[in-house]
Amino acid sequence: MSGARNMLYRPTSRMGAADRTSAVASSFVVADGGQCIGCKACELACFAVHSQAGGIGASVGTVSVPVVPKVYVVRAGDAYVPVQCRHCENAPCAHACPVQAIRQEDGVVMIDEERCIGCTSCVLACPFGAIEVTPVYRAGHVVTQSGLTRHANRAALPRTAASKCDLCAETADGQPACVEACPNQVLRLAKGAVDSPPERRREVFFPRL
Repeated sequence: MSGARNMLYRPTSRMGAADRTSAVASSFVVADGGQCIGCKACELACFAVHSQAGGIGASVGTVSVPVVPKVYVVRAGDAYVPVQCRHCENAPCAHACPVQAIRQEDGVVMIDEERCIGCTSCVLACPFGAIEVTPVYRAGHVVTQSGLTRHANRAALPRTAASKCDLCAETADGQPACVEACPNQVLRLAKGAVDSPPERRREVFFPRL
């Protein structure tokens, strides 16, 4: 298998930093569930992009940690739909967080992994089921929780933190990786101004409804 074909994901187009700044303002990724084929290309692209900062390989044979994306393809009967954060303006996850680990930056709701204590309050508060609590990995190795061990063998337990879509904020440029990777154009970045009236937001975000 060639090197290019071996890669899980490589972005094909980029926007400038200034374009991206305006693109993420009050934006989120929407999915046309009726067209999703459940291939999970979005999940793999999401994992590859967010693993770059952690020094984890993103090609076949080099991934040393579990593939944990920030977008999740959910199956209901014979139908599939990708689920990710809607970046709510009055985010209930932020209201529920007891340690102020969730904040909003330029319209994107972000989670501070270092401050998160893995209590799952945000998971319970999210109306879309877009947040998961997952083990934390650094440089390909799981981070253990200081002072917390498994009762049976006293083995250290992994440290966990909340994880969800951040519109690929770590990449600092480009479309969200899931949007670019979808082979069926199911996903798209809905853009809108923060001060738009409600009827205008519906027109921008859901033009086909």
